[in-house]
Amino acid sequence: MECSRTAIGLKRRRFYGLITILFVLTSSSGTKAADNIIMGMAGLNFSFLPFQIAMEKRFYEKYDLSVKPVLMRAQAAIPALVSGDVDYDTHFGSLVRGAVSGLPLRVIFSTAEKQMFSLVVQPEIKSAENLKGKIIAISSFGGTQHLVTAGTLRAVGIDPDREIKMINVGNEAVRVEQLRSKQIHAAMINPPMSVMMKKEGFGLLLHAADYLDLPLTGLGATTKKLKENPDQAKRVVRALNESLQFIRANRKETIAIFARWLKIDTEIAADTYDVAVKVLSADGTATDKAIVASIEEAKDTGKIKGNFTPRDVSDFSLVRAILTESKQKK
Repeated sequence: MECSRTAIGLKRRRFYGLITILFVLTSSSGTKAADNIIMGMAGLNFSFLPFQIAMEKRFYEKYDLSVKPVLMRAQAAIPALVSGDVDYDTHFGSLVRGAVSGLPLRVIFSTAEKQMFSLVVQPEIKSAENLKGKIIAISSFGGTQHLVTAGTLRAVGIDPDREIKMINVGNEAVRVEQLRSKQIHAAMINPPMSVMMKKEGFGLLLHAADYLDLPLTGLGATTKKLKENPDQAKRVVRALNESLQFIRANRKETIAIFARWLKIDTEIAADTYDVAVKVLSADGTATDKAIVASIEEAKDTGKIKGNFTPRDVSDFSLVRAILTESKQKK
C-alpha cells in the first residue's frame, strides 16, 4: 500500500513538474514570433539610411519584425510588390507611377521629401550661365533623375531642350567616371558621392532641393496589404519613424553607422550628414505639394492623362496615427 502511494506521489510530482516547465516555456516565449518581411530597396545612399538604422538599432526587432532588404530595380520590384512576393518597397517615384497607372499601390511613409541630387560640374563652370552649350549626363530619359535635372535647369533659367546637350550614360558610377575623364561637363549626383567629388575639386553648382519639391525616398505597399494587415504596416512605419528621429538626435552615432554601412571615410560621412539631413522628412509624411509634384512627374513619364489627388497615390494615416499617439503620451 505504501509503495502504491509513493508511486502515485511521484507521478503527481512529475505531472505538476511538467506543467510548470510548460508554463515557464510559454511565458518565456510570450513575445509573438516576428513577422518575416521582404523589403525592396531602390539604392544605397543617405536617403535610405533610416532603413539601415532600423536594422542596426533593432527598431524592427523592437516591433516584432524580421526585415530582409533586397536591392532591386523598379522594373522587378513593383511587379513583385503587386504579386505579394515583396511586402514593401522603397521606389518612391515608381510607386506613384504605378498608382496613377491603376496599380493598387500607396506610398505610406516618406524618408526624404526632397531630392538630394547636386549638379556636380567641372571646376571651370562657376555659374548656371556657364552651362549653356555644355554636355550634361543623365541616367535615362524619362526617369526621375532626368526630370530632376531638367526641372532644376529650368528653375535657373536654362532651357534643357535647347541650351544644353543632355545625354544618357547610365548609372551614377558611369556619370562619375565620365566627369573625372572630362567626357561630360555636369551630372546630378547623390551624396555621399557628390561630397566626395567636391573634395576632388569638382563644383556643386546647384542643389535640386533648393528648386524642386519632389519626394526622393519612402515606403509603399499594396492596398491589399494595408487592408488585410494594417497592424504590421503600422509597426513597420513606427520603426522607421523612430529611425528618422534617431538620425536627427544622434549625429555622431549616425555618422559612424553611415560610414560603416557604405564603407566610406568618416569625414565624408560627416559632411554628407550635414548636407543631407536637412532634406530628410521631419516626421515620415510628405506635403500635398510634394505628392502632387510626384504625380505630375509620373504623368509626364508615363504619358498618362487624368486628374489625381494625393489620396490616389499615398496614405499617411498610419504615420499620423503614430504621431498623435506620441503627442498624447507626452
